[in-house]
Amino acid sequence: MRVNTSIVLAAVIAVAAAGWVLSGQFADRPATAASDQPAGSEAPTVAKPPRVRVVTSNARDYVAVIRASGQTEARRAVEIRAETAGRVASVGAPKGSWMNAGDLIVQLDEADRRAQLERAKAAIEFRRIENNAARQLAAKGYQAETKRAEAHAALELARAERARIQVDLDRTRITAPFRAVLDRRPIEIGDYLQEGDPVATLIELDPMRAVASVPEQQVQALDEGMPATARLSSGTEIPAIVTYTAAAADSATRTFRIEAEFANPDGRIGQGMTAELQIPLPARPAHHVSPAVFLLDDQGKIGVMIVDDGDVARFKRISVLGSDSEGAWIAGLPESVRIINVGQLLVSDGQAVTPVDAGTPQS
Repeated sequence: MRVNTSIVLAAVIAVAAAGWVLSGQFADRPATAASDQPAGSEAPTVAKPPRVRVVTSNARDYVAVIRASGQTEARRAVEIRAETAGRVASVGAPKGSWMNAGDLIVQLDEADRRAQLERAKAAIEFRRIENNAARQLAAKGYQAETKRAEAHAALELARAERARIQVDLDRTRITAPFRAVLDRRPIEIGDYLQEGDPVATLIELDPMRAVASVPEQQVQALDEGMPATARLSSGTEIPAIVTYTAAAADSATRTFRIEAEFANPDGRIGQGMTAELQIPLPARPAHHVSPAVFLLDDQGKIGVMIVDDGDVARFKRISVLGSDSEGAWIAGLPESVRIINVGQLLVSDGQAVTPVDAGTPQS
């Protein structure tokens, strides 16, 4: 009978494969106490801790800078209004000019106010004489005490009327309450003003201030009196001082308003110009690392894997203070630390490792 060679060849290969698998299973079985292990044979080899590359980092002073875009704003912008009625008799300085406190903006026609004042003065003199006579008669018992009190009240009323007329007369001269620029004056000579009508708008440009909004994560680091820099769109940088941080956030943006004042003696910087506030924070120790070493723990917190003095990998949470073109500045680590920069994904917290030093990064 003729044997099919293909069937024979397949059977040989199957037997050989089964023998190879069985031989491997028996070879991997651990030796028992009853096994005839030759005397002097070596114990099984213990696996070595995994190798990781570490870089030694030393903390350095890092100055974080808060940057916030905003605009310039006058320290004060006041709309002056008429406090008495009258026709405009004369005007003072032209629009756009600097005015000192007390300089004339508008002079209203006094009309008969001075005549009213003289009449009030005469009434005071009459009431004063009347009051003296009533006091003397009351002292001698020739007049009731109520008459003396009535004469005294009339004198005080005359004095009050004189004061009212004097105030009204003074209000015909409308002056600047502080040093400022006369930005608008919508009236001219001959216009008639009612009480409450707008007369002029004054803008105080020195000192000026830059205003911006910062997120809630940054506002807690700011204090009044901190030095700042206001950088204009032209590139001009002006030293400033933080003078205000809002206590409440804007309900729409959840940001906080901040203000920084700076000198503007010539008034060349106007209100509403684009300005970026740059506020350096106090220096604090930090490490400069590559973002490639960052990891996340089970709670989603950012951190890095380090090697402690016992060559054990440890996960340390960190906070990112800032970044530049070469890496990130982080806090939350010891002053000097070995950071795993190769192999950090292959080890876990508390695992022994074999660190291979990659050197110390250049400052």
